[in-house]
Amino acid sequence: MDIQVLGVGEAADPSFANSSLIVAADGFRLMIDCGHSVPPVLWRNVPDPDAIDALYFTHHHPDHCFGLVPTLIRWTDDRRSKPLDIVTTVGGWKQLALLFQAGATDPERSLSFPLRWIETPEDGTLGPFRLRTALTRHSMPNRAIRLEAGGVAFAHSGDGRATAESEDLFRGADLLFHECLTVEPDPLQPFHAAFSQLADFPERLGVRAMRLYHVRMGERDRLAAACAATCAGDTRVSLALPGERIVLQAQAPTA
Repeated sequence: MDIQVLGVGEAADPSFANSSLIVAADGFRLMIDCGHSVPPVLWRNVPDPDAIDALYFTHHHPDHCFGLVPTLIRWTDDRRSKPLDIVTTVGGWKQLALLFQAGATDPERSLSFPLRWIETPEDGTLGPFRLRTALTRHSMPNRAIRLEAGGVAFAHSGDGRATAESEDLFRGADLLFHECLTVEPDPLQPFHAAFSQLADFPERLGVRAMRLYHVRMGERDRLAAACAATCAGDTRVSLALPGERIVLQAQAPTA
């Protein structure tokens, strides 16, 4: 399984594109979220309009979905031909329909390729992946995702504080990407996670590695220092980096 990080930033960060990444296995590429600042990064790093097979939306705040219409228009201009699967909830699809309307784009007539809506499953399959989801605690419904293929598991929180259900989803993952707005909980941001709430995840949930993203503007150095101090000598926890490529391989069985 191959993970390509497109963006790691929060909603309005001028230095880091919105959080988004691509997970690939067996030639199938699933993109997770496409916020308003993601398209230029996608176009630079993945110029082939047919490269992405499916889009998964964790939820539908602007920094997670407003890049959809510009991306589809660019792919049409570049003569994309194959269908695109869009995995989202019933409510999410209705919100995306409003985006199409605002962007004067008819998905059945304006695009050079068909869109296929797949309702977000709690437990299902997509391409080579087993796909499972769970709700987090966020200001609107957000479904964290877990992908399994080739003997490895990758989990991505989307936004929101962890719930018992999302923690179960993350348990035993080879890699977990979790949003982390601040070092300590911010009472004015009750629907975002803080480092102090996540630091024990590798030990408590058996997560092999954890990357933190969606960090508040100006807080990355402070969060990096907190990681170094709290997880001294433990390299499992670090900040996600834009442009990072991570390859997950199944662990060899122990004797």
